[in-house]
Amino acid sequence: MKQRELQTRPADTPSNDLAEILERDGCVVLEDFVSQSHLASINRDLQPFIDATMRSKNNFGGFKTTRTGALMARSPACRDLAIEPRILKLVETFLGPYANTFQLHVTQAIRVLPGETAQMPHRDRWAWSQLQLPPDVEPRVNPVLAKLMTEIEPQLNLMLALTEFTAANGATRIAPGSTRLADDVQVPEEAFVAAEMSPGSMLIFTGSVFHGAGANTSQEDRIGLNIDYAVGWLRQEDNQYLSCPPEIAKDLDPKLQELLGYAVGGPSLGYFTPPLPAGEDLCPPQRALEDGLATPKLKPDGQLLTGIEKN
Repeated sequence: MKQRELQTRPADTPSNDLAEILERDGCVVLEDFVSQSHLASINRDLQPFIDATMRSKNNFGGFKTTRTGALMARSPACRDLAIEPRILKLVETFLGPYANTFQLHVTQAIRVLPGETAQMPHRDRWAWSQLQLPPDVEPRVNPVLAKLMTEIEPQLNLMLALTEFTAANGATRIAPGSTRLADDVQVPEEAFVAAEMSPGSMLIFTGSVFHGAGANTSQEDRIGLNIDYAVGWLRQEDNQYLSCPPEIAKDLDPKLQELLGYAVGGPSLGYFTPPLPAGEDLCPPQRALEDGLATPKLKPDGQLLTGIEKN
């Protein structure tokens, strides 16, 4: 496979045009997508959490990389980005053939520290086809799930540059045009391109394109904001119900609530039964955000209070 140019487009490029590039290449950079004032707000919101985040401790995640999650619970500025109309229009255009509803899949601020080595090239869609095995066993691929993932495109990702992205400081390395390759192929080094970007620009990429964080041979941190969207009928990688529980989600924009999963994801996906009071069975997830359910009352021993006891 020969190297293909990483396409760059203005931030206001129509979603249909971007979807065509994504279908062909699996990736595209949008220049200056976020204003400098919005970028400053994101950085202010996230910096305390980034500073407190522990480093990853495995070969895939790296040993000099931090991944700060729960962004929808922690950052109003990140919430605004997650429901930005241009992004949601592209998500609906690109993932629309494969689902009726969409959801947030992952939200992370990824910091690559000086001295980090290059991440293993991978596809993000492997989150659904890789089998979890003991750490001393080579991960196996479920062939049925792997084949299913070749028939659809399960997700669309964005990586917003919070700092300068350069080849030297660990900019995401991506292989345009690699979406149709077999899962077990060894993508040649020359097929990868460093997604060099100025702060505020954004890399959009699919779940099927081979990519990985680059090595940071500089003396500066490389920080990117990663927000991924997936079709609504697959399990989220980042459990949004725990990362952004009802007591926080109840005050968010209704569109963001839906993306977090507080909505029925199809004719009958996601209903629940409140444990108390009795009688309210098969409720839509939005019911969990109403007063009384978002902040359940507990006895000192941890048991739920009944409706009679609450009165």
